[in-house]
Amino acid sequence: MIETVSSHFSYTEEYVLDHSLDWVFRKYSQAHREMWEQSTIRTQEGFKSLMLVFDSLMNKGRNFDSILPPTYEKAMELASDQQEQESEFIKGEWWLKGKSNSLTT
Repeated sequence: MIETVSSHFSYTEEYVLDHSLDWVFRKYSQAHREMWEQSTIRTQEGFKSLMLVFDSLMNKGRNFDSILPPTYEKAMELASDQQEQESEFIKGEWWLKGKSNSLTT
């Protein structure tokens, strides 16, 4: 367990041993979760690569856009759109419109 934590986070073993047992267990579970996520990502990338090859052979590459992940800019745009839809805040300058109406009359 100590070797896993020290190698995954690039800590020395002495540094890990200086911490509490709870801290070591948290870091150990975090390291395992990160290693599992990295393995899952590598597996998904492998399957996507195979899908791209089969799509180029069978479908002449018509579905490349649906297989590949979106660009960084498109992903950020989609994330901001989703946050705006979930937001309960009123957009705009409604407070200024009411003040300007009352000031001009």
